[in-house]
Amino acid sequence: MKFRKIDDKRSMRRPLVEPDRLRPLGELPESDFELSEHLIEGADWSGAHLDGSLEQSQLRNVDLSETAISPFEVVDVTVERSVLSNGRWERATARRVEITDSQLVGWQAQFAMAQDLYIADSRADFAGISIGTAKGPLVFERCRFMNATFLGDFSKAVFIDCTFPGADFSRVANAKGCDMRRSDLDGITGLMSLRGTLITPDQAVEIAGELAKAAGFTLA
Repeated sequence: MKFRKIDDKRSMRRPLVEPDRLRPLGELPESDFELSEHLIEGADWSGAHLDGSLEQSQLRNVDLSETAISPFEVVDVTVERSVLSNGRWERATARRVEITDSQLVGWQAQFAMAQDLYIADSRADFAGISIGTAKGPLVFERCRFMNATFLGDFSKAVFIDCTFPGADFSRVANAKGCDMRRSDLDGITGLMSLRGTLITPDQAVEIAGELAKAAGFTLA
C-alpha cells in the first residue's frame, strides 16, 4: 500500500496500479464497459456516453471532454495531463483516484461516494463537484476553482494552495473538519455553509467583512 502525505499528521492511500501489468487500450470501449489493468494513452473519447467501471489503470493525455459517464465506478486509477472539460461523471464511486495536471473546466462530477480522492495542478473553473458521502480524505492541491460550485459532504476535504474566485459553497451540507488553512479564501460565496471548517486567524480577519454580510449585518 502506497501513501501520500497530506501534512505532519495525515496521509491518504494512493492508487494500487502495477505498471508492468497494464495493457494498452486506445479504442473507445463499449457503452457498458468493465475495464481493468489498462494503460489508456492519447485516446480521444470526447463526446461519448458511457457507463461502467475502471480499475487499476492509468490514463495519460486522454480527451474526455464532453464525455458523460453514468453510473461510473473508478477504483485505483490515475489520470494525468487529460481533458475532462464539460464532461459529466454521474452516480460515481471513487476510491483511490488521482487526477493531476488536467483541464477540468466545466466538469460536472457527482460522487455518490468518494474515498482517497486527490486532484492537483488542475484548472477547474465553472466545475461542479458534488460529494454524497466522503469515506476518506479528499485532497485538492494547487487548483483554481473560479466560479465553481461545491455541494454535499466536504467534511474530509483538504484544500492546499487553491484559489476560489467566485466559487459557491452555499450548498455544502457538511464542512465540519474541512481544512482550508493553506488556501486563498478571497472571493468565496456561501461562507455560512462552511461552518466547522478549519481556517487560520489571519484568514478569519481577511474574510470578516464577507462573513458579517453573510450573517445579515450591514456594514456602514
